[in-house]
Amino acid sequence: MKILICEQSEEFVDHMVKMIRSYPCDEEIIIESYTDTVGIARRIEKEDFDLAYLGGVINGRNGFELGRMIHEKNPACLLIYVCEDYRYMHEGFRAYGFQMVLKPQEKLFDYEFKRALMIYKKLHYHILFHLDNGKTHDFLPSEIMYIVINNDGLEVVTEERRFKGHFDNFKKIQQELMNHHFFPMHPNYFVNMEYISVVRNGELGMDNGDCVPTSAMNKEIIDDAIQSYMREI
Repeated sequence: MKILICEQSEEFVDHMVKMIRSYPCDEEIIIESYTDTVGIARRIEKEDFDLAYLGGVINGRNGFELGRMIHEKNPACLLIYVCEDYRYMHEGFRAYGFQMVLKPQEKLFDYEFKRALMIYKKLHYHILFHLDNGKTHDFLPSEIMYIVINNDGLEVVTEERRFKGHFDNFKKIQQELMNHHFFPMHPNYFVNMEYISVVRNGELGMDNGDCVPTSAMNKEIIDDAIQSYMREI
């Protein structure tokens, strides 16, 4: 996880680095810190940061403009603006802010770092699939439309292809994929709800034209799962 810090107070930058290093985290953390915006534009062009802590004003320069530059280059970067008070709140959110925190609020820093880390993990989570031909394929959850569970193995269906093989510890992977909008619509079909185009009685129409059956016994649970997903998006 690559983190950028740009804030005019060197003392506070050092404090932030120590705070971030103290948080429990199973990801490799790489931190670049600056007390001025000079030269940062070149770094933004060369490097995609995952998380950026930016002062609202950095030695007379506009930190929100820096945030817009980062967002334009890498929209996936989470921007947290660090300010003295809330007068910059609206400016922060107009500049694609993930959150704004006040300098003294260390508990909020801790909470927002954990929230950003959770989103980072979700964006970068991938699973290794062992193909029947002996090769492997790395999938992001967002690439998978649905998984067919057969007696002789699994079939992963994407928009372009179908892959036959198996996952190591599929039950654990199913639990992880539930956090990425997957749901067991049928004993033999594990579906990514992002790809559902139409819900019909007893089946789902998928974006690629496939029809996936749904379990009649679990109709209410399935309806609740789909409604819950629809409320999230």
